[in-house]
Amino acid sequence: MEYHRISFIHNDTEYSFIKAINRNLTGYALMSACRVEVVSYMKENNLKGSYISVSYTHLRAHET
Repeated sequence: MEYHRISFIHNDTEYSFIKAINRNLTGYALMSACRVEVVSYMKENNLKGSYISVSYTHLRAHET
């Protein structure tokens, strides 16, 4: 697992959170996994509607 900071915009507010994601995922598979995490975050925080992806940033060990 590797930690990623996932950021998105919903209703003109930027949200960001850190999540551990399988280190073997790359490209489209990694983006898809991050999208699933955004949808889950939105449900947990009662955010309804659409969102705009901002970034999926891999964090190095000293950043976690």
